[in-house]
Amino acid sequence: MKITIAGCGRVGRAIARQLVKEHHDIIIVDSSESNIDYIGNSLDVLPVQGDAASAQVLLEAGVDKSDLLIAVTDSDTINLLICIVAKKIGVEKTIARIREPNYSQTISLIKEDMGLSFVVNPERDAAKEILGSLMFKGAGQVETFAKGSNEVITFTVKDRNPIAGMPVRNLSKFINRRILICAIKRDDKIFIPNGNVEIKENDIISFVASRADAVHFFKKMDYETGRIKDLTIIGGGKLGYYLAMMASSNGIRVKLIDPDPTVCRELDDQLPGVEVMCGDGTDLTVLEECEVFSSSAVAMTTGSDEKNVLVSMYLTKLYPDIKVITKIKKSDFEDMLYGINIGNVYNPKYIAADRVISYVRAMSESLGNEVQSLCHVIDNKVEVLEFKIHETSEYLGIPLQSLKFREHILIASITRGNNSFIPGGNDTIELGDTVLVITTDKGIGRFREIFA
Repeated sequence: MKITIAGCGRVGRAIARQLVKEHHDIIIVDSSESNIDYIGNSLDVLPVQGDAASAQVLLEAGVDKSDLLIAVTDSDTINLLICIVAKKIGVEKTIARIREPNYSQTISLIKEDMGLSFVVNPERDAAKEILGSLMFKGAGQVETFAKGSNEVITFTVKDRNPIAGMPVRNLSKFINRRILICAIKRDDKIFIPNGNVEIKENDIISFVASRADAVHFFKKMDYETGRIKDLTIIGGGKLGYYLAMMASSNGIRVKLIDPDPTVCRELDDQLPGVEVMCGDGTDLTVLEECEVFSSSAVAMTTGSDEKNVLVSMYLTKLYPDIKVITKIKKSDFEDMLYGINIGNVYNPKYIAADRVISYVRAMSESLGNEVQSLCHVIDNKVEVLEFKIHETSEYLGIPLQSLKFREHILIASITRGNNSFIPGGNDTIELGDTVLVITTDKGIGRFREIFA
């Protein structure tokens, strides 16, 4: 497809990088010369410097022939204006990044009237993912699929864990439940294991299971399975706001700390069920006075990666019972943190990019097998794809053990009607199924691409 991206910041670059890998024809429009030079030198795209809200700039760039326009500048208002202009000059589908809470509530009501096909909000979407992990204290990242029937859960194998040294094939028998290990990070390697791989201490593991089976699994390993009862959020920006609002609405006691008195007054008015405290959340004295060290969970959501990392390192080292959540903005900074325990890391730009890429894949396959949803686990290196099987094909009705799959592919679950199950070798894929696929390969947009 021909796709135009307006805005060349972190989110725009993340989306462009993935779409180029998937062989789409990309135009990037940005008013910053340095941004355009950077993207033009690093990716195979058509860079255009200019105001993307100008119909003349868009027409001169050939944007009117695009199948999709994605507006991800730093301004919600400009993004909306760009989408309106793009629709007027002939672009059929548009996506806008909308981050402000007030705008988000309004846009949901008038999205169709404005011609918007899709709205993405990085901070709100990140808050939803974090909230999912708060429902399960012993887990790291938690992703829900098959309309809630199955979850992909990530956790770290602790020292002296009873499953350490156990082959993957013996795990379900050990816990007397059906779970599937779908990815492992060991040292600097991330891979999809076969049944002979032995689990080791300090492995980071993602597995697929129902919530009930996952709870039983964690209990068997002596991990905490209950939901978080109280949460401290350090940083009153957009992510802090959305997370506080969602957590409080779900019955979690929330304390929010920010150093700006004006921000605190605004948040106190906007979040009536949240205890808002004014202070520097990186100051140990403030942390003690606010009783942060007795919290069940702490989310570092300030605008500074460095501050978030430093406090998270301190908490994970001295208070291991606290569930620590760390927001990271810069991907290069995130790569430097390999091997450092800073709790569960979330990067809003990757979450936003996943939602956009999922939409693009479904759009490009609107007549065939669609990607219903997409997410990444384990350092953004493992893709979890949910496909709806719409069309008859040669792979239907054949036992999985008789099919030839590409390397680095795992069928993690099949949903048929109201029944969701982790398949064995004798199970088959049928028309109408929803199939969960795990892969370390990037760019799979069609179900048939998983076969050798």
